Amino acid sequence: MPLRLVDGRGLNLDGDGVEIPAKAYAVDSFDINKPQFSQTTFKEIGACSTVNCARGMPQQQLNFRVSKIFNLGGRARVEAIGEMFNVFNAANPGGFRSRAVVPTTGAADPQLLEPTTYSGDFRRPEQRVGQLGLRFSF
Repeated sequence: MPLRLVDGRGLNLDGDGVEIPAKAYAVDSFDINKPQFSQTTFKEIGACSTVNCARGMPQQQLNFRVSKIFNLGGRARVEAIGEMFNVFNAANPGGFRSRAVVPTTGAADPQLLEPTTYSGDFRRPEQRVGQLGLRFSF
């Protein structure tokens, strides 16, 4: 997943720190079992020449749906539907921190590419969920 990476310092002296950094980074590994701000390692992937030069983690999700139609007589029928989303309950980290350099020290940001949201968080509806439904036709 492409990510916007910012340097963190005002390199062009315009008062903001949103310039494109010199190097691009990508998530190398992720461990959901570690405490916050230490579960991600990243690697350098070359020069950053475009806005979306960083790479986060891919989203993974398996969904399925089953249905069965029952005839009630004549043209009437009912369809029973069962659906499940994100069957394996993948964490799907997102909202990665994108500041490459700490402005006050000039050192690499230790929280670079750390996720801030996961599946099931507010406005991230892809947690494991199931639903049942009936559809009547006549």
